[in-house]
Amino acid sequence: MAFDVSGLQPYTDQLSESIISKSILKTNLLQFLDQKAGYQTGTFQINLVDSALPVVAFDCGQGETAGAGVTYTQVPVTIDSLVSRADLCVEDLRNTYQSYYMSAGLENDTIPFEEVISQSYADKITAYTEGYLINGFGATAGLKAQMQAGATPQVGAAIWDVNNAIDQALDLYDAIGEAAKDNDGLIMVVSPASYRTLTRALVAANLNTVNNMQAVVEGNEIMMLPGTNCQIVKSSGLSGSDFKFAGDGKSIIAAMGLNGDGGDKFRFFYNEADDKVQFRAAFRIGVGVKEVNLFAVADLA
Repeated sequence: MAFDVSGLQPYTDQLSESIISKSILKTNLLQFLDQKAGYQTGTFQINLVDSALPVVAFDCGQGETAGAGVTYTQVPVTIDSLVSRADLCVEDLRNTYQSYYMSAGLENDTIPFEEVISQSYADKITAYTEGYLINGFGATAGLKAQMQAGATPQVGAAIWDVNNAIDQALDLYDAIGEAAKDNDGLIMVVSPASYRTLTRALVAANLNTVNNMQAVVEGNEIMMLPGTNCQIVKSSGLSGSDFKFAGDGKSIIAAMGLNGDGGDKFRFFYNEADDKVQFRAAFRIGVGVKEVNLFAVADLA
């Protein structure tokens, strides 16, 4: 049967926000970051708060403990407004799909398998978002450039292979700033090729099966680095790159729209004037790093 796109308007009005949210929020990397919603386009100074509470020996008449206080800092984050549009002329499909799947008339307000096409577009937006976080957009720096500018000096001097990948990963973990080393949200972000190499190295060393040293793998995309509190995250944004970084994921701020104001949308609709089914995805996103000096990088391109 054919899918009547004229019936999609209430469908997308109800679910468009959840669809674009899923597209943006379900990347491998983003789930580990400090997500903040409700931002407009532009560069914002996002306020951060830290506190100091020294403890000293008790004595009568003591005033405030020296060094106690609250410190406010800011991290600049540039939020880009991005959009992707596509026009689909349903008439072009008639040579591909039998008429059973399409309207018999000339009205082109139907399209076969719109749910499959929607999911395909959602997957593309997800992949783009992952790439944005790593590589930025235009003049907006992504995590790679921000880490290169402010993280600790390069760790490791060799491209990962089955023989050295475990030692290289542990060296990168060891170089994370001590102030962040015991945090719960430590991540090491690597390319898909480096992730596969490390997986093979762990299997060869039998570290993927030994009790407490087990490398727990989730969906072949995330695993624990054995003997540490650090998760290895495979990012498609690093495809073809030997750049890697490690640190506290919650020290990375991902600022987005997603505030229900109508700015972030993912929807199909039939444009009767142009006789086309049209797709539009519009969303806002930006990324910034606080305490970038506590991150470790391995920068081999």
